[in-house]
Parts: sequence; structure tokens; C-alpha cells
Amino acid sequence: MDYMAIRKIISFYARFTPTYTKTGYYARRLKWGSGPKLDFSGQTWLVTGASAGIGQALVKAAAEAGAEVIAAARSMPRLEAAVADLNPQARQRVRLLAHDLSLKSGNLALVDQLANEGATIDVLQNNVGLLLNQLQLTEEGKEASFATNVLMHYQLTESLIKRGVLQDNAIIVNMTSGGMYNVPLGISRLNVKDAKTYNGKVAYAFAKRAQVALTNFWNEKYRDRGIRCYVTHPGWTRTPGVKTALPVFWKIQNVLLRTPRQGADTALWLCAEKPGISGKEVVWFDRTARDTHMYDFTRTPQCTTEELVAYLEQELASIQ
Repeated sequence: MDYMAIRKIISFYARFTPTYTKTGYYARRLKWGSGPKLDFSGQTWLVTGASAGIGQALVKAAAEAGAEVIAAARSMPRLEAAVADLNPQARQRVRLLAHDLSLKSGNLALVDQLANEGATIDVLQNNVGLLLNQLQLTEEGKEASFATNVLMHYQLTESLIKRGVLQDNAIIVNMTSGGMYNVPLGISRLNVKDAKTYNGKVAYAFAKRAQVALTNFWNEKYRDRGIRCYVTHPGWTRTPGVKTALPVFWKIQNVLLRTPRQGADTALWLCAEKPGISGKEVVWFDRTARDTHMYDFTRTPQCTTEELVAYLEQELASIQ
């Protein structure tokens, strides 16, 4: 490793460790005070990626705060394990649904099931995410992190609204990542299926940047229905996905990584406080609206939000 690479790594950790780890969480929490106790009684939540990490923490916190929670993930055994330690009262409020949310068919099956039952959702947590080191394709032929992180978030959200499952005045929370700060909005690096040019971290970053754009898109599109959409990132959080995809980062930062509950804090706070939608593009981090750009080169998009949405529609239409 040359001097410039080492310098870049040191600069990276020096800049973000104080704020993105639990150190930053504890420091900022001092300003929050105890605040009101979370109370989601009478609400129904849908949490994707619910079998581990931040999704598991969201399910637990929402159920313990009185919400009826639909916990969705691919594996039923993992879902069952994720809620095994809930207290009996909270566990009774959690329903487990196993669907592969990287697939159009899996998302449609979930929506059909809920719509046919007459279910209504007050809060949608678009939490499921995937960071890969090697190229993987879904059964439907899409690059897996693109499908999981943005394409199927888009399909699930739109389908829930069109089928009347996601209610007027509902809340949508998109879980992005600080990785999106490294790229502009664009579609050229989405759904890359050439193993020679594929870069998992780049694919992840572009998908997470797209989530930010979709947040504003939905706020504009569904403003008259009172639907509020927020995008948040959890800082550096100790999850199984981070351990698998970023083993070196895990070894360096493991002691300082946030717990999944700390990573979920702002998503829960947004649902409790329901801050106003300003129309300005922001990402929520540690209960504060922050700029979605850290570097000037990401401020100039490679495509418009309308072009992104058209691309997502095209990709969905190509799946038979």
C-alpha cells in the first residue's frame, strides 16, 4: 500500500469516526434529553429486511411501543429467531411474512397478500438492503444490490399505495447509507451485470443515492394525500451485512460501531415526531436534517429524478 492510499484511509477514519460511530451518537444524545416515550399504539407498520440488524431493531422497538408490526424478510427461520427474545405482549403484535424482496414476484406476492386481506399500513420502513463484493444476479436477472436496494423499494412502495394498503397520511422511511455521499445521482452504474466492471461498493452507493431522489419524488407525487417520506442513514452500525461485506472495516471499527437500535433511532424518531417536509432534499441523521452532499462533484446529477423513475419503470416492465 503506497503513501497516498494510507493517507486517504487515515483521513477517512479521522473525518467520520467521531460522528458516525457510537461516539457521535452518545455526544448528540446529550442534547436530546429523555423526550417522550415512543407510543405507536393503533398503528400498523411494515418493516422490510426484518430478520436482522436495523430491521430487527425497528420491529422490536415498534412492537414494544404498541404498533402492530408486519415483519418481512426472505427466511422464516431467521424471522422467527429475530423475534424470539421479544416480551410476550410485543411478540403477539408481530406478524412474520417470508417473501424474497429482491424479486418483483416476491414483492407482488407480499402486496397481494396484504391487499386481499384488507390490511392497511400506517408506516412503511424500506429497510432491506444489500452490499456485495462480487456480482450476483437475482432469479429475475437483475444485479442483486440494485434490485434489493432501490428497484424493489420503488415497486413495493408504489404497489402498496396503488392497492390502497399504504394509507393517506402514512409515513415512509427509506434507509440509505453514508456511502451515497460518494456519488451523484445517476443510472449508468445501476444494474451493472458485467463482472469485469462491477464494483459492489459503487453499485451500493448509486442505489443509496437513488433512494434519496425517490424520497423527494414521493413527497411531491403524494403531497395531496398527506403521505410523508423521509430518508435517513444510520451511521456506522454493527450489522451482519457490514461484517460480511466489509471485513477489514469491521475489524478496525467493531468496538465503536453503533448498535442496531442506535442505528434505528432516527427512523423511529421520525415516525414519532413527524417533522415537516420542506421540499428541500435532506437526509436525516441523528435526528437532524442534513445536506445530502459532502463533496461538490456529487451535486451535479448524471440524470434527473424523472429519468431515474422512468428507468426503474423500464426495468420492472422487463421482468415477466
